[in-house]
Parts: sequence; structure tokens; C-alpha cells
Amino acid sequence: MKKLFIALILLMLPFALIGCNGKNGNNGDDDNKPPIKKDDVTITYAAWNLATPQEYNIERRMINAFMVENPGVTVEVIERPKVVDEEGNEKDVAWDEFFATRASVNEMPDVFQVNQVTKVVSQGWVEDVTELAEADEDFMNVPENIRNTCYLGGKAFSLPQAVFYFGYFINRTAINETGSGAIIPKYGITYQDLMAAAKKNSKPAVLGGDAINGIQGVNNIYEWLPAQIDPTLGWYTYNDTGYHLDSDAFRIAMTENQKFFGPNKNEYASYVFETQENREDLYGTGDAFANGKQSIRWGGSFNIRGWVGGTTNPEHGLYGHDIDFIGTPSWEVNGVKTHRIPVVMDYIGVGKGTKHKEIAFKFAKWMGYGADGFRKRIEIATNNPEAGAINFAPVVRDQELLDAYFALYPTMTEYRKIVETHQDFIIESLHKIVPGYTNSRWSGQYDAENTIDNALIKIRNGELALADALAAGLNRRVNEEWDLAKQELDRILNG
Repeated sequence: MKKLFIALILLMLPFALIGCNGKNGNNGDDDNKPPIKKDDVTITYAAWNLATPQEYNIERRMINAFMVENPGVTVEVIERPKVVDEEGNEKDVAWDEFFATRASVNEMPDVFQVNQVTKVVSQGWVEDVTELAEADEDFMNVPENIRNTCYLGGKAFSLPQAVFYFGYFINRTAINETGSGAIIPKYGITYQDLMAAAKKNSKPAVLGGDAINGIQGVNNIYEWLPAQIDPTLGWYTYNDTGYHLDSDAFRIAMTENQKFFGPNKNEYASYVFETQENREDLYGTGDAFANGKQSIRWGGSFNIRGWVGGTTNPEHGLYGHDIDFIGTPSWEVNGVKTHRIPVVMDYIGVGKGTKHKEIAFKFAKWMGYGADGFRKRIEIATNNPEAGAINFAPVVRDQELLDAYFALYPTMTEYRKIVETHQDFIIESLHKIVPGYTNSRWSGQYDAENTIDNALIKIRNGELALADALAAGLNRRVNEEWDLAKQELDRILNG
């Protein structure tokens, strides 16, 4: 009798479990999932670079690889909702709107890409990960002035996901087509020598559209050159004490910039793209550099994927060309040379209130700066080219990773010098980490008719004297915007 009772209990047990789970054997994919274990963990992730599940790009493959490497951990992607605009086009909901909605119902992702560190900190959307970060060997091996951008108020609220370099690309093939006097710029070239090379590396049109332009990308010299002239300054003269548009370094840089936009700009029309008219007659339609008609071009290292990728594509204007990246040039005065290169940062954060902080940190590291993650990223890109190319270099200076990454770009010898050896960087992406930067640089009011950005463009174009703008309070205005936002952020951090 006792044996019969036990047998009946065992027979009924599966049905009891089905009733508790509210599921049955006809729920499709649930049948194929492994049983959930007590120690299994699920974390959520939101990012703007995931494309669609159907495209299954390199980012989504990285997520799946993490789950393979970490059995028992499931990463669920929070897909951004779609909206339809007035013209009937479907697009993603704005990133900030998406996050504000999630925060309003207390459903922040465990890990997410951070578009503006100051905002997510002030909104209370992100965790302080200082203790985990400073105990992590890879994080401490990130170049110091890049690593330091992750801190606000002495605490690490974000992690580096990617680092992109700003500066000049060169096309050796186009340069060599300009004649026997051509000069191929290299990493470390001075600004003065770069501009001399640009003049040499140009060729007038013989037939319509076959000219070669010397250089494009002189419109923002006043943003990066001051930090070369005076190493105590950063991008747009910013440092820990504010902005310094009244400095000698900014005056010198702006004077240099005005050459190409002021009343005498025609003196440079033989080789500086921004000074030229009738560009289609000179270079044909489309982007001159992408069409192989330009020697030197300003851009970010994220262009490598498209431009260098085009050198192996028979349908691309750069097919067969030899492309490299040299960053910004150095600045030399009286034999003293300063060489600093701007970088743009992408950040990733751990969501406030996550129940799995250590696993979320591990996943954030995997998708960003971590050496193991980048190693897997190279493997995926090599074995699955349809998933997309890697568009950023290793953040951690690991020789094995560097060798593997540059095996994908063997001709980029100058770019490798930057990634492998350069130490002194200018943080360009200040709008992500400096309170009030958007107003201080662009949208704040200079006067009743002009924003700060409008005033700067007028100064660059020779329509407004820098001395007059400073006398009218330009530097005071940009610092007021910064100081107001900084005080508010300090109140939140210390509250």
C-alpha cells in the first residue's frame, strides 16, 4: 500500500508543477529552454548600436557570446520602441525619451549605453561602480586621461565602451598622383608642415572632375589647436577651472583659423577645400575623399570602417587606394613640440538599482573596454564579416589585442603608432562629461541675436573681432553656463 501511494505521488508531480508555472507543453519555444535554476541570473541591456535581431550584427553576437561564456546568465535586450513621424516614416523613440519612460516606471536596464554621463548621474539613472572598476586590472590599464573621464565628483559612474580618435586621414595613392613634389604626412608632423604638405599635395583639374584637393577639415581649428599651443587647456580651451577664450592660445588658434574663412581666404583656394567654389567641377559629385580625389581629410577613426573598407570594394571610389590616419598634427614653437590628439568617448553604465551589480559590471566591461571581450569581438568580425567590421581600436593596451586588431588593417602603420604608443589626449566629447557644455559651446545666448556658436562662427569668419566679443563678455557668458550647471551637479553628488 505504501509503495502504491508513493507511485501515485510521483505520477501526479509533473502536473502539479505545470499548474504552479501556469504553462503547459504547447508553449512553443519554452519547450526548448533549459530549466531555470535557482542561481540563474537575468540582466537587461539597452543600446543604440544593436540594429535589428534579423540583422544580427556584431553587437548582438557579442551579447550571445557573453551568455555562452557565462552559463546561467541571460542578457535580455530592451528594444527601443518605434514611432511614426508626420511623413509616415518609422524611427526609434529618442534615446532620452526612452530612458525617461523606463525611469518613470522604475524599470531601468541593468546595463546601457550612456549618451551623456552628467545627465544620467543627475537623474539618478546610473550606479557608482568605483570599487569594482578600481579593482579591475583592465580598467586600470586604460590610458590615464581617458580613464579619468569616467569620474564625476571622484566616483566612477561610467565605463569606457569605445575610444575614437579625431584628426586627419591621408590617401597616399591620391598624394602620389599629384606629382614629384608630393609629401606624405606622418604621425607627429607639425601643423605648419602639414599645411605645407597640403599645398604640395593638390592638383588642378585637367578635365572636369579630375582635380585632387590638398586638405579638407580646417573649419574647427579653434577647438583643438589651443590645447596644442597651451597643454594646460583642453578641447575648446576647457580645463578644471572653466573655459579660457581670453587666453593667448585661443587667440593664436582663432587667428590661424580666420585665414581660411576671412576676407583673404582666396589665397588658399588652390588647395584648401573650404575656400573653394564650384567643387563639383573640380572633384565630381559626392564626397571628394571617398571618391579618391583628396589627399588629406579631417575625420574620426570611426570612418575607418567605411573608408578603409572601401579600398577592397571594386564598387567604391577608394578601391585600391592606400589610406591611413595620422591624428592631429603637433605644434612647434622655438624648438618645443607639443603633440596631443583628440578622442571621442562612448560610455556604458550600470543601471541604478540593479540586483546583479557585479554581473552587470562584468557584462559592461565585456561590451566595452575589456580585453576578453575585445578578443571575442575580433574573432566574430574575422569569422563573420557579414556582421560588420570593428569600428574602434582596443581601449586596453594589450599587445596580443593590438596585433590581432591591426592584422585587420595592415596598411595603417601611422594609425597603429597612435593606438599603440600615444599618451597625451584631448577629450573632445565634453558634452557627455562636462556640465553645461551644450550651452557653453553652442546654444547659450551671446547676445539678443546670437547664440554662442553663432558668435564663434562670426569671429572665425572675420565678421566679429575676438577682442570686441571678449569685451562684450563672451568668456564670462560661457563660464556662467558651465558654473550654473556645475553647481547643480555638485549639489546632487553631495546631496
